[in-house]
Amino acid sequence: MPVVVTTPAETTNLVSLESALAYLQITNMAQMQGLDALISSASAACVSYLQRPLALQEYRERIRVRGRVTAINLSIGPIAAIRSISVGGRKVVALDELSVDRMNARIEDILPVPAGCGFPHHVWDVEVSYVAGFLLPEMDDPEKNDADLLPMAVTPLPDDIAGGCLGTIQLLRCGQGRDPLLKTESVQGVGSTTWQTMDPSVGALSPDAVAALDRLSLAADWMA
Repeated sequence: MPVVVTTPAETTNLVSLESALAYLQITNMAQMQGLDALISSASAACVSYLQRPLALQEYRERIRVRGRVTAINLSIGPIAAIRSISVGGRKVVALDELSVDRMNARIEDILPVPAGCGFPHHVWDVEVSYVAGFLLPEMDDPEKNDADLLPMAVTPLPDDIAGGCLGTIQLLRCGQGRDPLLKTESVQGVGSTTWQTMDPSVGALSPDAVAALDRLSLAADWMA
């Protein structure tokens, strides 16, 4: 199921610098040092854990479909717009909005229904050009194209994923310059400090980020 990026995202940062400054309650320039790198690192960790891009991009995907299947699942979602579809080398000239599940990246009723009975030997080569992913905080709204089969409708990044990314940034920042194996430090007569640690087995993400990403799925994850 080859899929290629034809127009890459303007940014892949899941949160803006302003939101990170507000979340971390940073008020002076000295505290801002290295924050851009932490935002990029936390955003990349989320994408790596999900194993799928989150930023809005344009793709071209080729799918070979066998048998009596009438729908296809795309690899990236949610679908923002569909530029074009061809089935067996023939262009699809119209697409019903109701036949597309944008969030689950599933397109129904675009494949010819084979006649007759018996074992299905039919094979269809489908090529789809589409825009998919979430509109990130520092992205501009994409321009609408009247030639699109499915009109542009963007989905903002879910708040829980942005919140999980911010939590990861906070943990990364607190862990700078500290032994990552150190969880508690006590000073006699002063008190003790306990740090929340990130699990390296899930890419050093905050628990909130892992929970939010686990809730995000595509139809392709569970439907054949």
